[in-house]
Amino acid sequence: MVDQPLGLAGLRFRRLHEGTRIRSAVGQPIIDRLYDIWDRRDVLRMLVERGLRHKYANSVLGYAWSLLEPAMLVLTYFLLLKIFHRSYPMYPLFISSAILPWQWFASVVNSSTSTLRQNSRLITSIALPREIYPLAEVSVKTVEFVMSLPVLLLVAWIYGVRPSGYVFVWPLAFVLELMICVGLALLVSSLNTVLRDIEQGIGMIIRMLFFLSPVLYPLTNLSPSFRQLESYNPMVGILAINRAVWLPAYWTGWQPVLFSAIGAVVILVLGFTVYARVERAVLKEL
Repeated sequence: MVDQPLGLAGLRFRRLHEGTRIRSAVGQPIIDRLYDIWDRRDVLRMLVERGLRHKYANSVLGYAWSLLEPAMLVLTYFLLLKIFHRSYPMYPLFISSAILPWQWFASVVNSSTSTLRQNSRLITSIALPREIYPLAEVSVKTVEFVMSLPVLLLVAWIYGVRPSGYVFVWPLAFVLELMICVGLALLVSSLNTVLRDIEQGIGMIIRMLFFLSPVLYPLTNLSPSFRQLESYNPMVGILAINRAVWLPAYWTGWQPVLFSAIGAVVILVLGFTVYARVERAVLKEL
């Protein structure tokens, strides 16, 4: 019989006959843990809805903030670089095509560091696969990213630019970035529970990576040696596809995309593996 969606309070009663199975997930193979998560997909959906409602609760503008925030970010960098006379043709489109996926990545990593501590009461009292909480955070930020895309479409419309043939490759960039986000969310959420220094340093690392990634500048501006070195950054290939959808002249080839694909797989597997290894220590800290 198919389980019906339950509220969080109703899940407490499941502890009586399912708690043993969930607790035994500590040390389980990754594939078994994924099956447990799939069985609780109704709860994952509920946590995502709760997260979105919480963000826009008591907000007058509500969903409009998902559009205003990236729009103001694009405008800020555009004006800043204009002041320093560093710009490129159709620069607002150039920035927005890369900064929106970057913001998705950065917001996932920043918000995931504390997600286990914020949900410690639920984690210790309700029988659920504990990976659900970082995955819910990733899902919330993914929805926000999708909700911000009208900003990019508006900028493209203003400049009269239509999507290039690379639009058919864009789903690949989306999937690769989602894999990276899931892997890093599992990694930083678990490690930060055990090592508090992670949360202190993660913001600094993300800011450093922002300037080391071709968000505000094209990869073609770098010397061949630096371009090769930067290609190992798994976000570079993803940003390249996002930008090539609107500005194909900045396309630099498939090598960065290959490195992004390899990096996404490694980060995803590493995230699940580390999360499973440190779960006992995490539970002690909570």
